[in-house]
Parts: sequence; C-alpha cells; structure tokens
Amino acid sequence: MARAHLSFAQKGAVKAHHRESPALSQDDLCRWIKDEFGVRVGRSTISRILNTTFEPTCAPDAKRVQKGRYPEMEQELFAFIQNRPVRSESAVGTRGGNAPVLRDAELWAKANEILKSTRGSDESVSAAWVHRFKKRHGLHRSQLERANATAAPAREKQTAPTRPIDGDAVVENEDTASSTSGKRRAATEDEVAPPTRKKRATAKAGSSRKHFVSVDDILLLTQVLATKPWEFPYVMDGWHQVAAKLRGQSAFRLEKTAGACQARLNLLLEQERADKATALRKAGTAEEYARKRTLIREVQAKLTAFRRKSQENRDAPASARTSTARLCADTLPEAAESAASESAAVRERIAQRRLELMERKMERELSAQKRHAEEQVKQLETLHREQMNARQTQHTQLLATIQQQQAMMVDLVKSMAPIANQIQSQTQDEE
Repeated sequence: MARAHLSFAQKGAVKAHHRESPALSQDDLCRWIKDEFGVRVGRSTISRILNTTFEPTCAPDAKRVQKGRYPEMEQELFAFIQNRPVRSESAVGTRGGNAPVLRDAELWAKANEILKSTRGSDESVSAAWVHRFKKRHGLHRSQLERANATAAPAREKQTAPTRPIDGDAVVENEDTASSTSGKRRAATEDEVAPPTRKKRATAKAGSSRKHFVSVDDILLLTQVLATKPWEFPYVMDGWHQVAAKLRGQSAFRLEKTAGACQARLNLLLEQERADKATALRKAGTAEEYARKRTLIREVQAKLTAFRRKSQENRDAPASARTSTARLCADTLPEAAESAASESAAVRERIAQRRLELMERKMERELSAQKRHAEEQVKQLETLHREQMNARQTQHTQLLATIQQQQAMMVDLVKSMAPIANQIQSQTQDEE
C-alpha cells in the first residue's frame, strides 16, 4: 500500500478531534481519518501527529515543512507580518484574523531590506521568490479566503475555540477550491508586484552570476559614462574596452562579453523610454533603483547629444564642407597632412588591434585543442597500463596453475612407484 500523507490542516483537525475526545484510541482515530479524509494511516502515524508540534508559519495545504533559500530571513519577515497592525482588509488581508499580509511589492522590498542588513548588498530576491514565500506560509489570497470560509462555520458549531495552540490551521483541502481560485484571484488581485523572473538573480559572495542585478547595472552605466564607447571609430572597440574594465573590478562578477554589455544598455534605455519602473526596480533596493535611473538619464543625454552632433555634421551643405576643406587645404597644408597621418595611424592601430584579437582567439583555440589532446593521451596511457596489469595478473595466475599441476603429477608418480615395484616383484616370483 502506498504511503499516505496528510496536510498540516488535516493534522490540525486530527489533533483538535483528539482534544475534543481524548478517550478515543489510535484505532478509532484511524477510522475517523478514513471516514473524514478518505486516507488510510497507521497507528504510528497517529502517534507521530499527536506528539509533534508544527510550525505556525507552515501553509495549511502543505504536507511537508518547506524551507526556502533564506530560512532566517523568512522567519524575520513572517514575524514582521504578524506584528504589523492591520490597516484595511481590502488592502492588506489577514490570515486567520490575526496575521496581516502585505502586498507583493511591500514583501519584496522588506525582504531585500532584511537581506541587505544581514548579508550585504549582493543578495536580493525576485518576484517569483515572493510568490513561493506566500505559498509556503499560506499567505496567498485564495488560501486566506479558504481558511476564513472554513473557520467561520467551525466557530459557529463549537463553543470552545478549535484553533490549536501550536499554530495549526484548519482549512479545507486545496483541491476543493482549485476550480474557482483562479477566477477569484483574477477578480480581487490588487497587488503591485515587480515582474516575474525566470531565474533568480542572487548569488553568494565570491561566486559568478549569469544575470544582471541593480549593482551590476550601476557599474555598467558608470563605466559607459567614463568610456563613451559611441565616440570610438569602431563602436565595438569601445564596448570591448568597457567589458575589459568591468572584468577588472572585483565587485563585477558577471562573465559578460562586449555584445552582452551593449545589449544590456540598450534594454535599460528602452525600459527608461517606456517608463517601465517595475522592470528597472527589480533585483535591487530603492537606493540602487534611484541611482540607476539617474545614470540611465545621463547616458541617454550624452548619447542623444552625440547623435545630434553627428547628424548635424552629416546634414551640413556640401558646398560649406568643400569650401571649409579648401580653405583648410590652402591655409593649413601642414595641418591637413598631420590630420591625414593621424588618421592613417588610427587605422593602423585599429588593424593592429584586430590582429591581436584574432591572435588571442587562435591561441585560446590552440590551447584548448592541446589540453584536449593531452587528456586523450593520459586516458590512453591509463588504459594501456590497466591492460598490461591485467595481462600480467593473468600470466601469473597461469604460471601458478601450471606449477600446481606439475606438483600434483610428481606426487602422483611418487605414489605409483611402490605399486609398480610390487607388481614387478610378484611377476618375477611367478616366473
């Protein structure tokens, strides 16, 4: 028979029923559970339920205790939620009538504030983490509504309080309300939360991340303002310089290429133009958000000014450019020659830079091929040694077997010699 699991709400109901009828035996409780929940359990399960004190932060529909990525921070956040006074049912909501629940945006901001005060600025949580936190602790609006709807008739039927002292909450099974919870959530959801993320953007100190967070965006924008890659003759050379300088900073632990940095800046500028505040605010604190928006506006202003100046130079009349060039050529021939030589030097440096990049790429590929070949040679040598050892072992065993057979033959010959002598003597006597 497959093992059956009861939710924390069902376990709380079992403990409440046992408190009401303490004379019931474990077999009676097993039958009551079978009639009430349609689940068969053993007496050992009953004993474990009655002797276990469950955490008050557990979701009533959960069947196991689920610990998140930051258990200490979750305990502090849940304690903050419980100690916070209820302002309005429509804006806050309650769990069991005594635990106010914040909006997703407030939960997200408070969690990041706790992490920053305990672990440093490198730690942050996403909107998906807020969703999982509320699910683990039974704080979703649908869970609260089911809990309140179930607790109301229970209070009417019983004169004594039925809420367990150890924090268990008695709610209905989640499956009974799954068909209507989606519609109810869509109709009543008034939370303003940051956009959901496919992957977390947090990382432990000293490790490498794969996605940008607010700290990385601030470093990127600061370096872009200092380097101004759009002013380079070849824009990608400027972005290569930005990426190289970012890798040299200890606070920047992303392995990003120049193209990735350029794409990230374009995304930030697009979000700023579209006024997507929630997208810019995610994975960071309020101070980091304000700093990031200031830097984005500075980059946008400098980039706009550079593009306007370039457009004005392109839109200048051809006659004016020709007359200016003729005047410069007539009055300053040496300046024109120096400008030409400087332009040639710039082109030569660019070509040299490209050649160096190609050489580095070829060196990396050759070193990778060399390492692969060395690993294959080592594997072949190891395999050859193992085969030689196996052959030597087989040869030794074969020699030992031959020696044993020779010894047995010698012993057999020695044992047959007296018998042969007796037969020979008997033959001589008969003759």
